Amino acid sequence: MAGICRGTTGSTGFTSMTIALNHKFVAKAMGTAASLHIDDVCDAEVAEQAWRSVVDLLWGIEQKFSTFIETSEISRISRGELHLLDASREVIEVFDACTWLEHASNGAFRARRPDGTLDPAGFVKGWATQRASRLLTEQGLNNWYLSVGGDIQTAGRQSSGELWSVGIVDPTDDQQVRCIVEIPEGFAIATSGVAARGRHIWDGRTDQFVSPLLSFSVVGPDLMWADAFATAGFVMGAQGSIWVEGFDRYQAIAISAQG
Repeated sequence: MAGICRGTTGSTGFTSMTIALNHKFVAKAMGTAASLHIDDVCDAEVAEQAWRSVVDLLWGIEQKFSTFIETSEISRISRGELHLLDASREVIEVFDACTWLEHASNGAFRARRPDGTLDPAGFVKGWATQRASRLLTEQGLNNWYLSVGGDIQTAGRQSSGELWSVGIVDPTDDQQVRCIVEIPEGFAIATSGVAARGRHIWDGRTDQFVSPLLSFSVVGPDLMWADAFATAGFVMGAQGSIWVEGFDRYQAIAISAQG
């Protein structure tokens, strides 16, 4: 089949590229890179509209949850201008889930920074990506791969019939891949660690940025929880894998300094 490529940059600032039967998109959202690979036979306009809906949703969530946006609900709550109970349904939903996770992890996960500032970032990205992925399903797309800052939701398979696969990068050398993980149909994978942002994940029990691990990935049926479990499991260290795999259909992949 002819390998004709078409690239366009719209006013929203994201780029689309259509290659044969595949549709690939990239944008910046939630302070990181977001990408979508649709492996369905569908009209380019349908794929473009699906991507626009994903980006619009992610940008909207960023406006509510970013600690770097002064007008976000999270920033207003931290300054005492908005009570959590008066916040939007989405913010309340996220903090209810964060409260449950804090108890379930015995405090390893916490949606506050060591200085007490609200910061649900360890939960929100996976939650947002999962919400965005529902839009793709609702628009009739069956085979795709959505990644937001390394939080990845998949659906169906590649056009070759193979499962989607993800490479886990060596935390000490981003040019090297430690292992390739095949993702079961409809499953997700999320990774926490030091590779992209250094030691930025704190242990909610000690308020210290300490973990014997360099990377901790979780594969499971729900990206929201895979992301949250990856954050909590990372700070738990050696016990993280045991804790994660106590949840049905979730598996952990831990990388330490020793390999």
